[in-house]
Amino acid sequence: MRFFNTEQGVYTLLTMTAVLWGGNAVAAKYTVGELPPVTTAFLRFAAVSVILIVLAFYIEGKKCLPRREQLPGIIAMGLTGIALFNFLIYSGVKLSTATNMSLLNAVGPVTTACLAALLLNERLTLRQLAGVAISFFGVIIVVAKGSLAVLTGLSFNIGDIMLALAQVSWAVYSVIGRKVMRTMSALAATAWASVVGSLILFIIARMEGFNGTIALSFFGWVSMAYMVLGSGCLAFFWWNHGVSVLGPHRAAIFMNIVPVAGTILAVLLVNEAVSWQQIAGAMLIIAGVYLTTQSSD
Repeated sequence: MRFFNTEQGVYTLLTMTAVLWGGNAVAAKYTVGELPPVTTAFLRFAAVSVILIVLAFYIEGKKCLPRREQLPGIIAMGLTGIALFNFLIYSGVKLSTATNMSLLNAVGPVTTACLAALLLNERLTLRQLAGVAISFFGVIIVVAKGSLAVLTGLSFNIGDIMLALAQVSWAVYSVIGRKVMRTMSALAATAWASVVGSLILFIIARMEGFNGTIALSFFGWVSMAYMVLGSGCLAFFWWNHGVSVLGPHRAAIFMNIVPVAGTILAVLLVNEAVSWQQIAGAMLIIAGVYLTTQSSD
């Protein structure tokens, strides 16, 4: 287990996190088709909360209980990274397109790096900044499939504004999480933030019409199980652990692996075709991640 506390171990966990989040789109495709979006997010994080709280008490005992001075940070994490982020993502994609969503997601690492520099005084080297730029360019190629017409033909609306704000919300979550996890384990911080976020999502789900009825097909339940255990419990815990070790600015670059992982999983699971432009973009993303994860000289 010591390996996962080293930089190489954390890189491994963050890469697996990106793969799990890449598969989340495939899983959510079934579930969101059967339940309203915010209700889906609430049920997902309610289950995540229960599992992580039980696990935190089992491993840490009463030490996992947050102290009074830690509560503002935990509440802020739950508000920004769980409740607000999911609300903006699910609501924004309704009014936007998958292309715009993927493109705006690529802004996340840059936003996180800027906030970390401003609030935490964590700065990237020139080599790491070059990695961010190369990875961002790779995401654009993947999204546009190498066609300039796709980018010039983009139109933006209120949904796109919500998706952009979601990236700001995630960046704030990561920066706050870095501070919280200086005095609390990643497991406990993830667990209590999930509790706060799920409570807020429950209020929104009630406004959306949720009355306690959960009608899911077999594949819907399988997808929900994946979103709870895989892209929920494991991914969020690994992400927060990565942030606590590397800092939000270096962890954020792994978010650019998500569309690559999603594309590969779509090819494997639903037989979608992949173009050479997407392969080239994926190689740039991986190269950018490699540069960004190199230690400062």
